[in-house]
Amino acid sequence: MKIAFSTLGCPQWSLEQIIETARANGYDGVELRCYNGSLDLLKTLGEFAGGPAGFRKRLARGGIEICCLDTSVRLADTDESVSEGDRMIDLAMVLGAPYLRVFGGEVPAGESRESCLARAAGKLAQLGKRAAPRGKRVLVETHDSFSTGAAVAALLEAAGSDGIGALWDLHHPYRTGETPEKTAALIARRTYHAHVKDSRKDSGYSLLGEGDVPLDELMGKLHAANYRGYLCLEWEKLWHAELPEPEVALPQGARYLSEALTRLGIPRG
Repeated sequence: MKIAFSTLGCPQWSLEQIIETARANGYDGVELRCYNGSLDLLKTLGEFAGGPAGFRKRLARGGIEICCLDTSVRLADTDESVSEGDRMIDLAMVLGAPYLRVFGGEVPAGESRESCLARAAGKLAQLGKRAAPRGKRVLVETHDSFSTGAAVAALLEAAGSDGIGALWDLHHPYRTGETPEKTAALIARRTYHAHVKDSRKDSGYSLLGEGDVPLDELMGKLHAANYRGYLCLEWEKLWHAELPEPEVALPQGARYLSEALTRLGIPRG
């Protein structure tokens, strides 16, 4: 496995700060969620010198990969359009990002889960069929009304297999009460990217290893399923200003993940 961090954890950083921190702490890649204080990556990367292609080249010169491109697409939304997803697939092509993250979203009030699932699956299937010929894959994160492995597995089953998969946020299914064994059985073999974060049940997010999420067990489940992707630290600084600064959290996360891989006997790279 390789390790990465999401730019959600350093929303105001310049590209040079991102590269310097990644290299100094042994990260192999970054996941793009925001840049220059904005979630509108199409706009902010379009304004970068040289555009998205220039952004990619600068990261590549630093030896850092873009391991995933995050969208704000919510498949459960009643708007049937997938235009944002289409534009983000085009951006992923320029950036060289293999995966695009989408959310299942929330089941609208008053709608049955079955009806919502059918709509979400149709939109996911559309995006997957557009991504697959371009060598990309659209991943549904365990999040919102689809926080469990059971919910994501049902969505993937309804959408088919072309160009889609799971992004297993190790935190969310566990917090719903779904056991690591059950989540792994349901989605581990369709997982292409993983988010890692920790928390204490009584007080919220924490630095890795300082909470009560069984991270070693969860990473072990991924390894047992022959997962060979990234473990990406998702430090939610953009949403939680009270969290420690990225200058603290990102180096600590790299140390924790590197030591955990060694402890669990999981090869790097």
